[in-house]
Amino acid sequence: MKNAANNPAVKGIILIAVIILLIGVLTKVRNAAGETLADYAQKNPETALARSENSWRDALPAGREQDAQTQPSEEQERTAESQAPEPPEGRESAAESEPPENAAVQGADDESPMPEDADPALQFYAAELTPQQIERIRGISYPAEDADAKISLSELRYVHVLYADFDGNTAEGELICNEKIAGDLLEIFEELYRNDYRIEKIRLIDEYDGDDTASITDNNTSCFNYRVVEGTTRLSNHAYGLAIDINPFYNPYVHYVDGREVISPEGSEAYADRSASFPYKIDREDLCYRLFTEHGFTWGGEWNSVKDYQHFEKKP
Repeated sequence: MKNAANNPAVKGIILIAVIILLIGVLTKVRNAAGETLADYAQKNPETALARSENSWRDALPAGREQDAQTQPSEEQERTAESQAPEPPEGRESAAESEPPENAAVQGADDESPMPEDADPALQFYAAELTPQQIERIRGISYPAEDADAKISLSELRYVHVLYADFDGNTAEGELICNEKIAGDLLEIFEELYRNDYRIEKIRLIDEYDGDDTASITDNNTSCFNYRVVEGTTRLSNHAYGLAIDINPFYNPYVHYVDGREVISPEGSEAYADRSASFPYKIDREDLCYRLFTEHGFTWGGEWNSVKDYQHFEKKP
């Protein structure tokens, strides 16, 4: 043992061990003297950064680190889709229900009080006129010859909506309008429907042979009709598909002929008194007024020389 202690190699090992021991003691003394983590990080930036980048993994429960580092595989995503709940019986999913080929679908969602077996994608939509629809209106609400019209058929849109009738039942409505307001009408009528706003009927004026008086007397809500303003030779904004009349019998047209007040349609005189309270009256508090004006329409009830309480129009 004594000989080993005198061995130069052994002496060298002992010397190294003593030095290491002294370094350890000095390190502890230095830390005790107040070196902070910030001091350590500043002196050892690479080591500190590596710890910071990996610290979130250290906080994961055992076995979850791998999950946190990987994204779901394509197979896992498809499996998740295949396990999604099926839609209620009688209701197709939105992806499966197809609108007409030329339709710009808006679609009522499940908040609308539509029948359970209805196809939601087909309730509110706008589409270019089909040959059958063109044949239906030509010579009635649209001139027999294209050259006689200041608006082309390609500028018009067929609009299909749902509405709540006066009995509160869901009914289907048809409108033809200018393409520039088709989106507005879809949004407005869908919101009216959601709020159970009552409209007696929404039919193409062609069902009344293009006769505006017959349509408003029947309290029909309609839009396009290539006609002049009553009592003038000037084309109405209805002729451009940019105006619509809502529940017109309860919201009459009041104008003057030779200083005499004329109320249209005949029989609606009681509803020209806008200070009276009655159902289906459009005023500034009415949802219909608020929706149309929010979409940039003007209301005929706010005109000065005449009052057209049924009428909303938009200048694109």
